[in-house]
Amino acid sequence: MKKNNIQTAIVHAGEKMPQSVSTSKVAPIFASSVWSFDHLSQIDDIYEGREQGFVYSRISNPNVMQLEEAISTLDGGESAAAYASGMAAISISLLAELKQGDHVVAHSILYGGTYSLLKNELSKFGIETTFVDFNDLNAVTKAMQANTKVLYFETICNPTMEVMDITGIVQIAKGTHVKVYVDNTFASPVICRPLEYGADVVIYSATKYLNGHSDVTAGIVVSNSEFIKKVKSVGTTYGPTLSPFDAWLILRGLRTLALRMERHSANALSLANFLAGHPKITAVHYPGLESSPTYGIANRMLEHGYGGMLSFTVDGGLKGAQVLIDSLEMTELVPSLAGVSTTTSHPGKTSHRAIPLADRNHYGVGDGLIRVSTGIEYSKDIIEDFRKALEKV
Repeated sequence: MKKNNIQTAIVHAGEKMPQSVSTSKVAPIFASSVWSFDHLSQIDDIYEGREQGFVYSRISNPNVMQLEEAISTLDGGESAAAYASGMAAISISLLAELKQGDHVVAHSILYGGTYSLLKNELSKFGIETTFVDFNDLNAVTKAMQANTKVLYFETICNPTMEVMDITGIVQIAKGTHVKVYVDNTFASPVICRPLEYGADVVIYSATKYLNGHSDVTAGIVVSNSEFIKKVKSVGTTYGPTLSPFDAWLILRGLRTLALRMERHSANALSLANFLAGHPKITAVHYPGLESSPTYGIANRMLEHGYGGMLSFTVDGGLKGAQVLIDSLEMTELVPSLAGVSTTTSHPGKTSHRAIPLADRNHYGVGDGLIRVSTGIEYSKDIIEDFRKALEKV
């Protein structure tokens, strides 16, 4: 290229990547929103599948693709699609499967955002949802209709921590056109891989354990290649694009996932056992306790621990919960979960706010319920923090 004016040189200097026979150990961050081409025909080659490449980051990006391949591998899926939040992943994956006149059967206890999507938003598209207790497989079977297309539930449900019988639910859908969707956020692929039990679609809020450091918002869908192709088509149209930097951060967090889940699970079990023996606690919900109504299912469905999430009900209802939360010193009130530090949340005030109080009370999500995301600190320090706070209740 001939020597240009400084104004032109500033725009184009340093555009080309340096050549190297070695490969960077850590993937670079591809912050580019768009890619350049030497020939017009190359665009057709990419769109029509003759060549691998990138066009526009709303469609695909190297960092996002690398994350998708990693999660797909861990879950045993053929392909994956990553988006800018867990709710984006849930919404796009459902819109890829459902149309006007279709029907969903969903578990009665779900994350509040999912509940609101199914009950209030998809109904605007003429998609109806029936909520039933998925612990009762007969109720699930009876709720199915000729137009049912999806069974939707969480591996470890939020916030009562019941573990679903994935194999039993899959059996109900077997031989039909119904897809089994599983939100595996609380478990992570370290503790459960629903595709291995026959589920069709697995969804994560990657904001949580996959990233693990409370500095990213993202979601991922894992399934077979044919379905993910449909998901990506819908996702490209709606556009909840995951940023390359966030994809890079999740991939970095993923490297310590197994180690973190081991500590999260051990600490949660220790805290659950302490709370279960405390006179001011009326109920403790954790899959690893023999008192859990789904303890047997948990031992069949989960491996390498029972997860880092637990919930409990304290004496005094909302007032008791407020005193306890406010009295904790190390443990902060954080309306999310799965970071490295132990945190509490009040489902009625945050994650399940959209669900009517009468419904929450019916399913054990009353105002005295506190959810705990157990971190990776020294377990005795976590327990001591709760012990001291309970003295003030």
